[in-house]
Amino acid sequence: MIGELIKLRAEAKKSGEPILRDASFELLIKTVKEHKPKSMLEIGVNLGLSGIAMLLSSENSRLTGIEIDEEKVKLARQNYAKFGVDKRARIILGDATEVIPVLTGKYDFIFLDGPKGHYGEYVSYLLPLLSVNGILFADNVLFRGYVTGKVKTPHRFATTKHGMEKYLKTVCEDKKLITEIYDIEDGVAVTEKLSD
Repeated sequence: MIGELIKLRAEAKKSGEPILRDASFELLIKTVKEHKPKSMLEIGVNLGLSGIAMLLSSENSRLTGIEIDEEKVKLARQNYAKFGVDKRARIILGDATEVIPVLTGKYDFIFLDGPKGHYGEYVSYLLPLLSVNGILFADNVLFRGYVTGKVKTPHRFATTKHGMEKYLKTVCEDKKLITEIYDIEDGVAVTEKLSD
């Protein structure tokens, strides 16, 4: 199963799909295995490969995904079925900016890998959805080195950089959260919610 998933990831990478990079993917799987969340939310489903990996890593989990691209939703559903996790996964077709504010319930694990420029606005909606002791796992938080200042930010990415800075400020300064930032690939922030 995992071998087949690795093959699919390699094919997706070759065809230019924006999939989670290898070290970040490994960290995601390790984190899911450690926490064994019952309910998971994924923002940015794409082909469903990360969702499949999360569901295979935590056999009692259920996954809700948000994806704006109708064709990707079809492909992700096919992939879920191929790996036998389709009964534990559902996808909401829509713009995460519109879907996230109307979500209800609690999630033990939230994987944020959607539009980078919106992280700053998403975080205020995502934190109330996160269970106590739940994990918010965000990819691309150092965004090409622009956020740390290692690389000068081109003007066209200034808004994305500011959104990411707002996201990191929120998760790092809130006393009800504990956040670890991993300087791997494009940067990953793993936030645990200590209390409501």
